[in-house]
Amino acid sequence: MNNYQTARQQYSFEQIYQQYTPLVHGMLQRLHIHSNHEDFLQAGYVGLWLAYQHHDGEKGPFPAYAFLRVRGEMLTMLKKDANYYDRHSFSPDDQEPAQVRIETESWMPDLDTLAPYLNMLSDREQRWVIEHAVHDLPPRMIAAKYNVSVETVKGWRKGALAKLRKYVK
Repeated sequence: MNNYQTARQQYSFEQIYQQYTPLVHGMLQRLHIHSNHEDFLQAGYVGLWLAYQHHDGEKGPFPAYAFLRVRGEMLTMLKKDANYYDRHSFSPDDQEPAQVRIETESWMPDLDTLAPYLNMLSDREQRWVIEHAVHDLPPRMIAAKYNVSVETVKGWRKGALAKLRKYVK
């Protein structure tokens, strides 16, 4: 096993900061971050600080650990931002976010709504539409329910969507 010294034993944080600034800035490009640069840079530097504080020389070299911590902090911030914008909508009139409530029952189709469309589909394609649209099952669950492969269910989906697209046009 390699025995590396910890980053704290070798360098001050100021030295690490100077040496790894290109890593933090490069991570913005690597993750395709195009807005809120200052916030993401701050998250990257927090990751660098955490890497500096928690690096264990027994577990490996500092550069690899720093890369993971910087990337991890930025990805965590991206996920938090995505969740926030998914759950809130902004109106142009006021700057305060309004909580968006999703009522799945109001937009989920029922068999009566789907009946006119099901007539043009094969039995297998109808199974896919009902299981997916009404019961919200993914292909793997539909495959398990009907004891077929996932690829078979994807074939049902492909056929059903092709027929439905023709009908809609």
